[in-house]
Amino acid sequence: MKTLVDTTFRALRFLPPETARGLALFGTRFLRPSRVVDSSRLQQNLWSLLFSNPIGLAAGFDKDATAVSSLGKIGFGFVEIGSITKSPRRGNRKRPRMFRLEQDMAIVNQLSLPSDGLQRVEQRLRRHYNRAQRSAESVRQRVRPVLGANISRDPDNLDAASCCEELVSCFQSLQPIVDYITLNVSCPNTTRRFIDIVPPKRIAKLVENMRAVEPGKRRIPLLVKISPDFLPNEYEALADLAIDGVFDGMIVGNTTMARTTELRSPDANEVGGLSGKPLAGGTNHLLAELYRYTKGKVVLVGCGGVFSVQDAMRQILNGASLVQLYTGLAYRGPRLVDQMRFEFSTMLRQYKLASIGDAVGKAVS
Repeated sequence: MKTLVDTTFRALRFLPPETARGLALFGTRFLRPSRVVDSSRLQQNLWSLLFSNPIGLAAGFDKDATAVSSLGKIGFGFVEIGSITKSPRRGNRKRPRMFRLEQDMAIVNQLSLPSDGLQRVEQRLRRHYNRAQRSAESVRQRVRPVLGANISRDPDNLDAASCCEELVSCFQSLQPIVDYITLNVSCPNTTRRFIDIVPPKRIAKLVENMRAVEPGKRRIPLLVKISPDFLPNEYEALADLAIDGVFDGMIVGNTTMARTTELRSPDANEVGGLSGKPLAGGTNHLLAELYRYTKGKVVLVGCGGVFSVQDAMRQILNGASLVQLYTGLAYRGPRLVDQMRFEFSTMLRQYKLASIGDAVGKAVS
């Protein structure tokens, strides 16, 4: 089976990246469940949710929850779907919309948030949720990946009040059927930035309106996904909201519009969000800065440049409790997750740490 998976994955590299992503999503339903057993040293209890390991799938791969029932087979500790917009969107109609930067181990996307829309995604999630409820007594279901949903405003909507209404609707519909929700304020493929339309002070009011439609018995964890392109005062404003309890955590970060002279691939100057290896250094720097700023009191999730267990551990040592990958999966294949889970325990012994939680922020002075 491993040979078949590897051969299929290599074949996908010859296809256009957006086509390859679609086929990879479809192909997850044929994967056998991972046989790697997570060590208890990798477990963390965050927001009253049990994460069997710190490795997650970032939003952007399963945008519309079409593979949510099969992605758990890969071995992720958590899976985040989306971004989800209230209304269906085709996104950028120009093709191609994704470019591989092979020499740089990176991807540029110009997707502009395509989405099947809230109604269709909710229907798929409810089917998944009902199956999970029926299987709740199985061992495998008890250790299922934590499920998150990433929500975003329609990037063509430039009206603050309307944007907020869209997001409240998404939150209200999804909060009963997922484990956490991420507010995406940082998608770069938009004509105008979300935080320019809805500044941090108004974001606090937006979250208040979200909480108002939430049933009294349940307070779902709400995270905010920030951009590597934000200004220092913007990071601090959102971090202050997290310190004050408006957000329960921060995902650091997203794709970037910035380019460095070190990029070597022919398509490096394509306009769009850059992800992959080139983001690793900036992600670690920003994690450390935010960990210091928040004094370790806010749960941080590293996202950007994870291709190995060493990359993941570096983010954890710089303040991340969890890490997410997407481009690393595209280049390394689904077996990367099992490899990382297996190697994490060895790495903890090397650092003389009892658990993954003990590693968080150890490199930050």
